[in-house]
Amino acid sequence: MTPSNNRGAFGISGRWGGIPFWIGLLAFLHSVGLVGVMTYDPTLILNFTAVNLLFSALVVLGFGNPEGAWRWALIAYITYAVEVIGVQTGFPFGEYAYGWRLGPHFYNTPPMIGVLWLLTLMGAMYWSERCIGSEETMKAHGLRAALAATIMVAFDIVLEPVATMANFWTWSGDHIPLKNYIAWWVIAFTLAWVWRKAVHLRTNRAAGLLLIIQTAFFIGLLVLPWKS
Repeated sequence: MTPSNNRGAFGISGRWGGIPFWIGLLAFLHSVGLVGVMTYDPTLILNFTAVNLLFSALVVLGFGNPEGAWRWALIAYITYAVEVIGVQTGFPFGEYAYGWRLGPHFYNTPPMIGVLWLLTLMGAMYWSERCIGSEETMKAHGLRAALAATIMVAFDIVLEPVATMANFWTWSGDHIPLKNYIAWWVIAFTLAWVWRKAVHLRTNRAAGLLLIIQTAFFIGLLVLPWKS
């Protein structure tokens, strides 16, 4: 497996530009946020969600290949557009509405949700590549896309109850429909398949490590008590 990029984040060379420093920083910030929700002020801490997501994206993409920037933008735009359709019509996810924790809205949908889709997809593709390998055959491409989609659904299963608690979004009738998870899988599989030959999307180690950090963070928010 060929790394997507060996450059330091933000063009910084040496240890301060490496993955250990920047992913360590993201892990520290998520830990501080979790402790803050538990012991200080959940409302204040969660109001930084969009800022944290944007910073995380800058770090992950800082380790990406700049030649793939148009793919990053297109994936974020496509998934944002699907979310807009979902909010307006209820298809394909179900009836839901966004709160303001993910930043400003356009068409009742925060563009940052496209950034979340991008980061999650890159992280899932990284781990599917690690599990399946880098063989360039149709079977391997299909297995990697299927596994990436399954990883994304597993992440969403953890995310959904926390998103409701944190007012990222709310579901009609406070019920998460099964078709939401089916739609996540189909969309994720489609994107992973379309970009199956984009090696830089499959090999961004920072994205894979961020996915672990985010999953641990949301599990923490789900199982640990919040400051009342």
